[in-house]
Amino acid sequence: MKIFPTNNYEFELTKESTDALSELEKNTLITDSLVSEWTKKAFIGQVNNNGFKIISSKPGRGAFCILNGKLESKKGTLEIRIHKAFRIMLSLIYLFPLIGFTIALFTKEKEIIISLIFPTLMALVVFRFVFTELAFRIISGNGLKKLTEIIGINKLKKTRHNKELR
Repeated sequence: MKIFPTNNYEFELTKESTDALSELEKNTLITDSLVSEWTKKAFIGQVNNNGFKIISSKPGRGAFCILNGKLESKKGTLEIRIHKAFRIMLSLIYLFPLIGFTIALFTKEKEIIISLIFPTLMALVVFRFVFTELAFRIISGNGLKKLTEIIGINKLKKTRHNKELR
């Protein structure tokens, strides 16, 4: 089980990769840092001659997912993952129930502690599989839809792991 979800895709473009990348560059605020800013452009990040690393420019939640892609002729690969800053914040949130359980372990009676095991595990499950997964699916879906419109993706296939993008 992975703590943080990722999606990997292979896709085909309707046009050449150079045209798709130039179109993406027109719609991207080029910057070295993947930080949200107010802009009229669709994305924020880096676009180079054979790939891109971008976030959505939507204020507040656009930086949650990083879209990292490589293009060659009319084909490409894409990895969508949670931004490192959000992974750190989510890790801290995941630790809250465990910290609470540990504090209770040292301050309460043993019978009470046993009754806290199930709520602690349920809190972890809800944080990971409800809040994080739901946010990732919605935000990555919006970013992927916007990317599809801009660079002209016509065939999109979800794949397993693709280590070369990291």
